[in-house]
Amino acid sequence: MPSITTGMDSIIKKYFEGFRQKKELPPFLEGKLPVKLIDRLPQALYYKPKDLDALLWGKLDECVVFEDNTYAALDHKTKGSSPKDVHPAFKFQMDVYTLLLEENGYHTRNLAFLIYYFPSEPLTLVGFNFKVEVHPIRTDPQNAFRVFRQALEILKKPIPQPSSECEYCRYFQSLKNIL
Repeated sequence: MPSITTGMDSIIKKYFEGFRQKKELPPFLEGKLPVKLIDRLPQALYYKPKDLDALLWGKLDECVVFEDNTYAALDHKTKGSSPKDVHPAFKFQMDVYTLLLEENGYHTRNLAFLIYYFPSEPLTLVGFNFKVEVHPIRTDPQNAFRVFRQALEILKKPIPQPSSECEYCRYFQSLKNIL
């Protein structure tokens, strides 16, 4: 993972924390979202279904609250340009966060938000300019639960034999040949 992404994420989270302390939204979100920042961001959210010997957990970038006391995950994404569409992995990530919120007593609207940050012209000697886009995402926590269960079922099965039909197997074999 590029370190610039991690660095940006850390700075953005500190920026949001400053506004949480003031009980305000960052100016670029004012008027764009009818929400406030959650008073205290959970360190992590956990879900351990009674019938499964497994734990699902996640750490939100941010969480917002609507007037009716429903919650939504908000995730920061840095990109090189404005996104054309939402990557399926990001959609699934928001499904998981919604499931985790629900299972921890934070009722949701099955809605989450992706905030994309991407550079824009002009570059100045003072710094970089960034554009910000907010993308609401409809979430499906049951999809997250389904995939979680399927993954656990796959992990219980014996490891399959390598196959020439498997792209990963071919890649892994090529690495073994090099090393």
